[in-house]
Amino acid sequence: MTRIVFPTDEHHPFVDWNALAVALKITEKFKPDVRFAGSDGVDFYSISKFDKDPELFNNGLQSELDSWAIAQRLWKKVTPGAKVYFLVGNHEDRLRKYLWQHPELYKLTALKIENLFKFKEFGIKMAEYDGLEQSFHNQLIVKHGSIIRAHSGYSARAELEREMYHVSTLSGHTHRGGQVMVTTRMGVKQAVEGFCLCDTNPNYLHKPNWQNGLVLATVDRSGVQFELIPFCKDSKGKMSAKWRGENYES
Repeated sequence: MTRIVFPTDEHHPFVDWNALAVALKITEKFKPDVRFAGSDGVDFYSISKFDKDPELFNNGLQSELDSWAIAQRLWKKVTPGAKVYFLVGNHEDRLRKYLWQHPELYKLTALKIENLFKFKEFGIKMAEYDGLEQSFHNQLIVKHGSIIRAHSGYSARAELEREMYHVSTLSGHTHRGGQVMVTTRMGVKQAVEGFCLCDTNPNYLHKPNWQNGLVLATVDRSGVQFELIPFCKDSKGKMSAKWRGENYES
């Protein structure tokens, strides 16, 4: 049996530190065997192709990486002994796109993902399939995801369809929570999309349909059990969540 925690879409430096605080408290109590990092952990705002707010851009790429490193030290503290896998999300892929546009920098070892994200210091390993996914007991695939649909659960269903309903899926990318179940000849397969830990009111979107939260999974050869934990924010930005009969606050 493997206990998995999936904190996704932190988007440093645009992380919601109150949401992160709640996620850390729940994770420490859960005692996972596996934790995921990356999965849009860093926004890579500084090297994106989009227009940039000068107030934010002035902080530069180093500030994004420094913010992520601060969070990783906190995650490492609450998950001692857990295996940590790095999922490459579409925002981490901005680095590859940038380097392909600047091939003179491509071979610099300092710009390799494992060095920028300090894999050695934080005990991180790249996910098994080109950094894109990790499988467990032939029952669950964890991935960042690449599909966005209009409503909660729709993207999760599309990820399950992409796997031809052979295995349950857990993915990020949408910044929403959602779950679907399908009964197949191989039993019940599930698909979950896993919330986000970033600011849900960014300056480039008006009231997006995003939710902060955390997903836990327990998986063995017989199947997977998911626990979806949405967070609630009060008017002052304080975050809280209920899990297994207890209240967790930032």
